[in-house]
Amino acid sequence: MKGLPPSLRSRKRYIAFRIIAEKKIDERSLSRALSEKMLSLFGECFAASGFRLEEFDGERGIVRCYREALDKVMVALTLMTHVGGVRVIPLTLGVSGTIKRCKRKYLGV
Repeated sequence: MKGLPPSLRSRKRYIAFRIIAEKKIDERSLSRALSEKMLSLFGECFAASGFRLEEFDGERGIVRCYREALDKVMVALTLMTHVGGVRVIPLTLGVSGTIKRCKRKYLGV
């Protein structure tokens, strides 16, 4: 997609979130749980969402997706109840158009 002009590229959004969990969870199991939730809610059309877990420190993190799929990714994130057998409560902190701004505004980095 790097070769396309800016007007044809899908714009990305970055979602900052916080996970309240009984035990510590890792990035891989969170990514897997979110992918499974997206698949169960929206089927194979979630493949066009551009979803990717950018970073996760065990409590806070950032998810990247295309602007068109922002609502679907936020719904899937907030409906997660378990990650790798651990009960979780996800909280959305905010949405930004750049990862730098998302880190600075919502994660305090």
